[in-house]
Amino acid sequence: MQNPITIWSEGTRLAADLFIPDDLSEGERRPAILLCHGWGGPKAHLNATYAPHFCNAGFVCVTFDYRGWFESDARLITMDAQPGVDDDGTMTVRAKPVREIVDPLDQNRDIHNVLDYMMGGARIDTDRIGIWGSSFGGGHAVYLGGTDRRIRCIVSQVPGMGQREDLASAKDMIAAAQAVATAMSRGDIDSVPRPEGQPESLTGVGHFPAMLRYFPRAVARNIRVPILIIDQEDEEYGGRENSGLAAYEAVKDNTICKYHVFPGTHYDVYEKNYKASADMARDWFLEHLMP
Repeated sequence: MQNPITIWSEGTRLAADLFIPDDLSEGERRPAILLCHGWGGPKAHLNATYAPHFCNAGFVCVTFDYRGWFESDARLITMDAQPGVDDDGTMTVRAKPVREIVDPLDQNRDIHNVLDYMMGGARIDTDRIGIWGSSFGGGHAVYLGGTDRRIRCIVSQVPGMGQREDLASAKDMIAAAQAVATAMSRGDIDSVPRPEGQPESLTGVGHFPAMLRYFPRAVARNIRVPILIIDQEDEEYGGRENSGLAAYEAVKDNTICKYHVFPGTHYDVYEKNYKASADMARDWFLEHLMP
């Protein structure tokens, strides 16, 4: 059963969906899976694929759209100094929405807030919550797994693992990112340029300064829960050394870990390899989350 729900993230409404297994008894709690899509991927895609697949295996599932994307509201930036508060405690302002900006730190706040919502779920076994993420969301799954003890199992496919720490120290990159961050801090919210090297196939704009401050591969070393990493042999966004292989090298000596490589390129994981990868993820969650 799929139910639309509203989740509040830093005061902004997230559009989300809650999937409940048909055989769930009254008062019963089940392990749950939080699903995080990639760069600008919609929950609608997850709702038609992975979420019902996992739900049919007995899991409660939650999908959502990040702030500023698809059905979710956008963060608002007020254009003028805020006026006084009216008698009813509200104010009227002129504001600009922030839409289709990919800020990994901001997206992680959304994921944390979705997880907070799940912790209050009457049908969720809060000691058995897993996270599934793909592409940029695969990197987020790794990041959450390395920083949030509430995550008990991880599936990360074709993950975006952020900048390498040695590259992030490059002076020219730091200078360019700082220029953007300074402009934004002074009110130029339209100053986020399309980062050099961002493929034209990716909608929206990557938040350049935030990208350079985001190191999922560094916190991956802290993961101590079971993690399945699914990769594509000919990964075109930086190669496997900046995707699943980077995640695997970071976690392999510290926890239960499986690394599987499918033939093909990045998007084949959603198409040619969808059924095999979805079954593999389902089985991983069944093994490590189901009592």
